[in-house]
Amino acid sequence: MAFPGYPPPEHLLGDLGMEAELTTETSARVRTRVTPFVASPDGGVRAGVLATLVDIVGGAIAARVLRPDWMATADLSLQLVGPVLGPWVEARGTVLRRGRTTLVIEALVVAVDEDGSEPVVDGRVPDPVAWASMTFAVLPARNPDSSVQFAADLPLRWAFDGGTLDVPVLDALSFHVLDAPAGRASLPSSPYVHNSFGAVQGGVIALLAEAAGAEALGAAAGGDATSVVVTELQVAYLALGRVGPMVSEARVLASDPDGRAAAVVELRDDGADGRLTTVVNVTAVPVAAAGRAGALA
Repeated sequence: MAFPGYPPPEHLLGDLGMEAELTTETSARVRTRVTPFVASPDGGVRAGVLATLVDIVGGAIAARVLRPDWMATADLSLQLVGPVLGPWVEARGTVLRRGRTTLVIEALVVAVDEDGSEPVVDGRVPDPVAWASMTFAVLPARNPDSSVQFAADLPLRWAFDGGTLDVPVLDALSFHVLDAPAGRASLPSSPYVHNSFGAVQGGVIALLAEAAGAEALGAAAGGDATSVVVTELQVAYLALGRVGPMVSEARVLASDPDGRAAAVVELRDDGADGRLTTVVNVTAVPVAAAGRAGALA
């Protein structure tokens, strides 16, 4: 199953083949298959795709915990400690704090096998490959009868129906680079990337910022977007992007001796008088850096 009417049959979440499970009243897991079409230059899953996975697991938990109220993602932070190689990747979320106006959720990201078990390497289960947190703003329900209704029994499992992603994810999103050194890129707003509010989905926003930041940071290092790997995203959602196209611009910050560099990416809704919708801190390391975990230390 999926939320009633969301996502539509042709949607990124369906094409990614995401599968979800509400395991308890306050925890859930969402996974997707690792393919070359969602990979970053080091072969691991792109940070923006992981942010999409995390956003969905957080949304599934929040929808259950907050019912009949609804929610909007206020911020999302993601930190990778190594490449996510699969064959599947899974985000496991749980509630950290529920307040009157906000809900905070933590998620660990792990690589899993086809059956959902964690692979054993050299006699041990590997540590999580990423950590994330999300803050949701609580939106009081005007009409409780219109809220999403969940089945009472847990665990509750469903899959996002769709096709199969057979092109790089940025191509599927019609991502277009306008000016690489400036991190200027565009992405149209369409039902393919919308959330249940009819605006660009929060994970897609993070993916746009990741790609735009990589363009700017790669150019600043004398290469291109394929010469760096984004390892951290700190996303502040300020407003919904409804009209589009969404347009990015990056400001590159200083890098350290190990090649770790950061940029601040601003996203604007070009069709809504350039309204600022999102500010994202993007951190990346060179693909050639020996040991991404070491580069992050």
